[in-house]
Amino acid sequence: MADEDYYSLLGVSKNASLDEIKRAYRQLAMKWHPDRNKDPGAEEHFKRINEAYAVLSNPEKRQAYDMYGPEGFSQRYSPEDIFRGSDIERIFREMGFGADIFDIFGFGSGMGGMGRARQAYRDAGSDILASTSITLKEAFTGTTATVSLRHTKRCSVCGGTGAAQGSSKKRCQKCNGSGSITVTQRSMFGMIRTVTTCDMCKGTGEVIDNPCRKCNGTGKEAVSEKVEIKIPAGIEDGTRLRVPGMGDYGADRTGDLYLDVHVQKDRRFERQGNDLYTEAHVPFYTAILGGSIEIDTMSGKKDANIEKGSQTGTTLILEGEGMPTFKGRGRGDLVVNVVVDMPKHLSKEQQELIEKFRALEGKGKKKFGVF
Repeated sequence: MADEDYYSLLGVSKNASLDEIKRAYRQLAMKWHPDRNKDPGAEEHFKRINEAYAVLSNPEKRQAYDMYGPEGFSQRYSPEDIFRGSDIERIFREMGFGADIFDIFGFGSGMGGMGRARQAYRDAGSDILASTSITLKEAFTGTTATVSLRHTKRCSVCGGTGAAQGSSKKRCQKCNGSGSITVTQRSMFGMIRTVTTCDMCKGTGEVIDNPCRKCNGTGKEAVSEKVEIKIPAGIEDGTRLRVPGMGDYGADRTGDLYLDVHVQKDRRFERQGNDLYTEAHVPFYTAILGGSIEIDTMSGKKDANIEKGSQTGTTLILEGEGMPTFKGRGRGDLVVNVVVDMPKHLSKEQQELIEKFRALEGKGKKKFGVF
């Protein structure tokens, strides 16, 4: 769906409220549901509507979609990421379509593997969000941030089985180990046969008679820990990094960690993209006569040439002394704004020299711009 716009699919504007998105989705779901609409393309259009709703009804995913666009979003979110945590199943139950959208009408094979992914990830851990703050210097060189996390991990006692030591899981008798049961129900559209998650084993196909006391049979335990995350050089303020497998534990799939990186302001440099901007104070006599000065850069002091007659506002460009390209090659430039410093106090001898200079300058035909 990288070439389709989610807002257009639902027929809403980009600043539509959540209520407007929900109303639009319900109307379209009724119109395009394969049980009601027998047109050849109805089922495929119905799938696209559900994907659009799953994204736009989630504030975090919607923000990412608006930021990266359809193509960039599809590169960052897998199909299971898109549907994870959505309320589509609840809406379907309210509409009388059954509890599991991914299994009804054979969607397991027709949604590009979404049904199979759903079954494979019955116990998928949630993604988690954290943040860290680094200096501009650390963003320049790249760094390792220590991040405090509160998440679930595999139970340290039962190893994730959920069963107490000496016991094991057994096949669920209600679903015969399939993890799902078939339900036939009457709706406003007639009799609908749906496949839904088994309520006894919660879709796992197994039950535990003697659960682990540590995790109470869940196979998971909540832990607080500090982890080290590598921050690539050139990262910009507000960038969100995805760290696979660092989220909440799940028996079938562990969630991911999304880390928001804040880059602190620097008193010496202002950043614009990959370019850095700074000021260099130059004595008035160097500005008049020309010479060499030292410029502070992110990688140390560098010599720069000041041409004769330079004035406040003159700019120098030190190529390649800016920020490195994030996850790429090359660097930006360092743009130096020259500020000519004038003395506030003069000795008697200095004042006499300036007076002599003014007298000589008054006799000449050319005037110096700095005076």
